[in-house]
Amino acid sequence: MKTLLRIVLWAAVIGWMALIFSFSMETAAESAETSGGLIRYFMERYLNGFTELTADEQFMKIESVSNFVRKSAHFAVFAVLGLLTCAALRSCDLSSKHAFILASVIGALYAVSDEIHQTFVPGRAGMVRDVLLDTCGVLTGAAALRLILFVSGKLKKNKSHGR
Repeated sequence: MKTLLRIVLWAAVIGWMALIFSFSMETAAESAETSGGLIRYFMERYLNGFTELTADEQFMKIESVSNFVRKSAHFAVFAVLGLLTCAALRSCDLSSKHAFILASVIGALYAVSDEIHQTFVPGRAGMVRDVLLDTCGVLTGAAALRLILFVSGKLKKNKSHGR
């Protein structure tokens, strides 16, 4: 059972890396269209009066939040990578501390490789600030898993002691 869990977790890590890679393969125009379409979808549903605005006004509203949404997405997808990588490493019987450190290094290196990859995609550029943002996401995801495991361990310990 433990071997199956290990395989599933590492498959999830590799799958998630492949998803990140696929996002990074989008040209600048495709990436902007993807994020702009997502923002438009939510604004049409949750921002009162958005659909009554002119096309130019809608565009300006979308543009006003676009950078925040794009950077938040960077952070979030790498936080998931950090969590998955840390979980996969824990399944290999690494201590929580060592899994956190190694997951952070793997995630940071993947963030660097992702930005290098983007330099070969039309209209895209590798940015140091995105590496830093992505690495912060990895650290947050790995730390979240450590915290979850710590708290669940404490709860189990307290439960077994009849508290």
